[in-house]
Amino acid sequence: MSNKINIDEHEAAALYGPSVHWFRRARWAGGGPPFIKLSGRVLYRVEDLDAFFAGRVRRSTADPGPAVRGQR
Repeated sequence: MSNKINIDEHEAAALYGPSVHWFRRARWAGGGPPFIKLSGRVLYRVEDLDAFFAGRVRRSTADPGPAVRGQR
């Protein structure tokens, strides 16, 4: 998606759609995309974000997703 390797939460929100608040809540609660924390800065690797959101693609509301289908 981006030619940058690491992006911050604001860039991630702009590129992928969820709000900055969503990214912050996902870090706090767990279960969100992997992140890097360096000296108080939070960064996301674009490859991790691509994989995280690709893993949530569904074909219907009844589709359980790859983890349930055994494709993890």
